[in-house]
Amino acid sequence: MTDPLRPGDPQRIGPYPLEGRLGAGGMGQVYLGTSPAGRKVAVKVIRPEFADTPQFRERFAREVDAARRVGGFHTAQVVDADPHAESPWLATEFIPGPTLQQVVTEHGRRPEDAVLRLGAGLAEGLAAIHNCGLVHRDLKPGNVILAADGPRIIDFGIAHAPEAGPMTRTGAIIGTYAYMSPEQVRSAPVSPASDVFSLGSVLAFAATGQGPFDASTVPAIIHRVVSEPPRLEGLAEGGPLHDLIGVCLAKDPAQRPSAAEILHRLSVTGPATTPVAAGPLGRRSVLVGGIAAAATAAVAVPAFLLWPDSDPKGKPKAGPGKSPTPARDPAKPVARLSGNTDNIDCLAFSPDGRTLAGGGLEGEVRLWHLASKRLTATLKGHTGSILSLVYSPDGRTLYSGGIDQTLRHWDVDTRAPKGVLAKYSGEFESVNNLSFSPDGKTLAAGVNSGGLKLVDVSTGRSTAPFKKHTGLPNDIAFSPDGKTLATVGERDNRDPVELWSVETGRLIRTFVDDREKRYTSVMFSPDGKSLAATGDDVKVWDLDTGRVTATFTNRDGDGAGAAYRPGKPGTMVVAGSGAVSREPTDPTGKDVCLWDVSAERVVTTLTGTTSKSHPLIGTRALTFSPDGKTLAAVLVRTTKNEGPYYDIQLWKLP
Repeated sequence: MTDPLRPGDPQRIGPYPLEGRLGAGGMGQVYLGTSPAGRKVAVKVIRPEFADTPQFRERFAREVDAARRVGGFHTAQVVDADPHAESPWLATEFIPGPTLQQVVTEHGRRPEDAVLRLGAGLAEGLAAIHNCGLVHRDLKPGNVILAADGPRIIDFGIAHAPEAGPMTRTGAIIGTYAYMSPEQVRSAPVSPASDVFSLGSVLAFAATGQGPFDASTVPAIIHRVVSEPPRLEGLAEGGPLHDLIGVCLAKDPAQRPSAAEILHRLSVTGPATTPVAAGPLGRRSVLVGGIAAAATAAVAVPAFLLWPDSDPKGKPKAGPGKSPTPARDPAKPVARLSGNTDNIDCLAFSPDGRTLAGGGLEGEVRLWHLASKRLTATLKGHTGSILSLVYSPDGRTLYSGGIDQTLRHWDVDTRAPKGVLAKYSGEFESVNNLSFSPDGKTLAAGVNSGGLKLVDVSTGRSTAPFKKHTGLPNDIAFSPDGKTLATVGERDNRDPVELWSVETGRLIRTFVDDREKRYTSVMFSPDGKSLAATGDDVKVWDLDTGRVTATFTNRDGDGAGAAYRPGKPGTMVVAGSGAVSREPTDPTGKDVCLWDVSAERVVTTLTGTTSKSHPLIGTRALTFSPDGKTLAAVLVRTTKNEGPYYDIQLWKLP
């Protein structure tokens, strides 16, 4: 999938006009480009911190020359490069198709015979790389494209000649920890055997649906890679795939077979079950000897053998004697994110929809990669609970507000803290909520006793232009045009819902000021024509007339959470109570309903995964992805003898 170019992205690299973003690798950004003859290419532009090092440029030039010689059917061919450009770049042929990561994440683990065929294709690709004197060093599911004619290894941006010495800065390790070899995580010299270890991890992921050293933190992953045996649940011990993966994952590089030896044992000629005659492999490869008979096809593996129930063109197809795979029930969640904190107060999607950020009681911002459903980073800096999170519109910075009186910001690409943007005085001060202006220049911050602030993100300077705004802001929201700000908050035992002019600071309209109704959140519809507030019920107002156009009441009497669905005019999700003080037997809050606002009717009632030990008692932090196709929410659970327990769950909506 290609993402649009962002402001500041180049429009052309060398002779290649750029059409969009393909992703980011360990050494730079990857773009989709077009050759002068109209062919698609993947262009990788090296990050400035590497480009500024003369030694890197020299080594990069050598490696480009070597990578040009890599051939074979299972690699992306290097077609052009300029290591001497202001921003060095490398162009390879563009290989259409999903990554192995995407296929397994969306459709589950692959059949064993298909994984053996995948292993043959990847081994052939690695053998071609190694024959040119290179080590790939970042073989992982995201760098394996399942093309129509077989798997392809991509991303030569960090391919490395072993004799050239370390290419990274002191203390830096390139690659993805869960698929690194023990020598890589120790920053020791690498050899082709390191790629073989990564191959074993990739095949384990394809066969089991998870990495053999997966853990919720980087230190835990490193410990498992270096010190623990791989976890291969679901693979029969003594079976050909189990043995192949096991020997690839030997901690000692000398005990691993070479890519050529793996390919030799997996290759077949003639009938699908006839192995190629094999010569002696030596001590390293004795465990691989029994797997040839299980490799039941040639090494050029068509991608549709790895995709679930589909033909080469991607159309659903049932196998012989099988019924078509039933359609997924959109009412049920597709995933539960692991590695969550004990108490989660806020969620935020990145603008590209690929990352979900969460913050809560532990004072840590946690980031989940949505495609893999894995925790990828834990950002530390706050000394107390995190109450609010928001991404900048360009997606480059993440902002967090906490009970420690600070508004902090983080570099999204590097995950590095950028420090405290603003700090507010007061014994019980906290930053309760945040909203970004559409132009990305101003943050609105609801401060516990300091009221409503506007923060210049370039300077951190806070102003308070809303002189008549008093009390505690429960929630704030910029309008889509950035001209107005909606607020709801506690004042004199009331929760007024109000609209303010950003330019003048004056109060434009009060929508509700009822002592009998309590409201906790406020939001604009995506088209800017309506305003909604949630609390004891959900009300929607027309902004032109100020009249109530809809009122929704959950069947349990509560409507504590709601969110408009992007891209679906007039549709919002409404959830039950977010309170955690209710008795476990109280059914309040079990419904999450998708509403057609204009018709005032429920389109779909969503359900969370059930748990007898942790029954559901509430829902909070409803958040849509920017494209409106994914809904994230925090489900609050408890038991009679325990405090609340928090799940982050995801739904895919039609």
